[in-house]
Amino acid sequence: MKKALFYGDSNTYGYDPAGFMGGRYPRQERWTTILQENLSQTWEIRADGMPGRSLPSVGYEWDYLRSVLRQETPLELFAVMLGSNDILGTLRPNAEKTAARMNDFISFVTDFTGEATQFLLIAPPRIELREESFSEPYVCGDKSHAQIYFEEGEKLAAYYEELSELRNILFADASKWELDFAFDGVHLSERGHALFAEKMTEVLRKIDAE
Repeated sequence: MKKALFYGDSNTYGYDPAGFMGGRYPRQERWTTILQENLSQTWEIRADGMPGRSLPSVGYEWDYLRSVLRQETPLELFAVMLGSNDILGTLRPNAEKTAARMNDFISFVTDFTGEATQFLLIAPPRIELREESFSEPYVCGDKSHAQIYFEEGEKLAAYYEELSELRNILFADASKWELDFAFDGVHLSERGHALFAEKMTEVLRKIDAE
């Protein structure tokens, strides 16, 4: 049985924006749980998702990541899906700088886990905001920023793909997946979680086959 850890933000956590004070979808509806069910014969799926999480930038964030790695190692696969909050959480989103921070993240994890652990970089779902999106606290800008966020999100996926080739790591582009979102256009709906799990199942089965 191989072990995989998925490290991400609210869409890995299973955040339900319709829940009171920001709830969470039932465990059985989250993509990480569905993925575990789909691959129960070959993989143990672990998940560490946190609403609002962006790429680490201060000491305690790196310390937390280090503690997670200590707890979960050894791993056959470490997967990360971060970057959306780095784009949406600022009035001046910069995909290139976000990708540079992801490069630092990759170095930190691979230095810790070593060659025995494969690294999977996941480009987040595409950022196509709705009118309701801009009333939510996790979107920093107003409606005038919608195109900027979309364009920087597209750039981020491209930078991540280039980075994966440069670092010789695995890559999956969720920005190209046909997913379904809740009313805010940011968080996966329950159907979106099911679709995401289907796609991620394909990714891990491909890894198994290589």
